[in-house]
Amino acid sequence: MTLRARLLFFGYPLLEVATAYAIALWIGWGWMLLLVLAGIPVGFALMRNAGDAALVDMQRAAETGLEPDASRYGLSFVGGLLIAIPGFWTDLVGILLAIPLTQRLFRQGARTWLSSRFTSVRMPGVHYPGAGDVVQGTVIRVEEDPPRAPDDPRELT
Repeated sequence: MTLRARLLFFGYPLLEVATAYAIALWIGWGWMLLLVLAGIPVGFALMRNAGDAALVDMQRAAETGLEPDASRYGLSFVGGLLIAIPGFWTDLVGILLAIPLTQRLFRQGARTWLSSRFTSVRMPGVHYPGAGDVVQGTVIRVEEDPPRAPDDPRELT
């Protein structure tokens, strides 16, 4: 396990626990638990709204032929997921991903990161805007002489 993985695996939970403890000492244990638990339904609501908005945007894109802006709704969905995970630091990052003003900062980085890890698959017969012209044709393969059977049955072994 690399040092970076160890810091993430052990350091992050310690940071969340230390932050929760400090906030509990500051505002009280009940209020701290209420804040942690209040993020769960808020995160699920953000995920639902992002999914609904993405669906409407994809339907509109199918009608008009334009490409949908998946990065906006994807970042909102990930922000809602991070808010739904109990913890103050995940809530902070989730809020930053859900706010449209800060989404613009993360959008290009998310596009670059995702495009380096995933590829697009193009289906034949489907028109993709900006993809260029497709010329339909037939592929003819010319095979050389087919393999012939041996004359002597002993050559099979």
